[in-house]
Amino acid sequence: MAGGSRSRRPAAALSLLLLVLVALITAGKASAATFQVTNLCPLTVWPAAIPAGGGTQLEPGQTWLFKVPAGTAGRVWGRTACRFAPSGHGWCASGDCAGALRCQLSGKPPATLAEFTIGGAADFYDLSVVDGFNLPIDFRCDGEVHTIRCRNPGCPYANHHPGEGKVRRCKADSDYHVVFCPK
Repeated sequence: MAGGSRSRRPAAALSLLLLVLVALITAGKASAATFQVTNLCPLTVWPAAIPAGGGTQLEPGQTWLFKVPAGTAGRVWGRTACRFAPSGHGWCASGDCAGALRCQLSGKPPATLAEFTIGGAADFYDLSVVDGFNLPIDFRCDGEVHTIRCRNPGCPYANHHPGEGKVRRCKADSDYHVVFCPK
C-alpha cells in the first residue's frame, strides 16, 4: 500500500502542474482587447471610453489606441464641440461626461454608443442610440466580415430601447475598430 501511495503523488503533482499551466495560458490569452478609434469626421471629435478611463482629442484622420482588460464591460462614444482648459476640465456640446477630459462616467445624451463586454468564452458588442445620436459610427470586431453601421438616429442595426438585444458575438481575444463618420 505504501508504495502505491507514493506512485500516485507524482501523478497528482503532475496533474496539478498541468492545471496551473493551462490556467496561466488561458489567462494570458484573455488578457486584453485593443480598441482602435479613428476620426474620419471633418471636425475634431473627443472620443471617450469607460471604464478604460479615457478621453482624448482626435483631429480628422487621427487614431487613438487603448487596451481593455478581459472581464470588462464598457462603452466608447464621441463627444463634439468640446472646450477644455489645460487642467482637463471643460465641457462638450454632446456626450459630455461631467466636464472631464478623461471620462470616469457615461456621457450625457445625445451620444451614439459602441458597447462591449470583453472576456469569457466570447466577446459581445453592439451599437446603441438609447442615449440619442450625435455621430455616425462603425463598430467592428477583428475577424468579422460585417461591420455594424449607424449613420442616423433611425439606424436599424443599433439598439433603440434598453434590452432590445441587437448584440453581436465575437471570438474571445479579438480586437475592435470604432470609426466616427465612416466613408
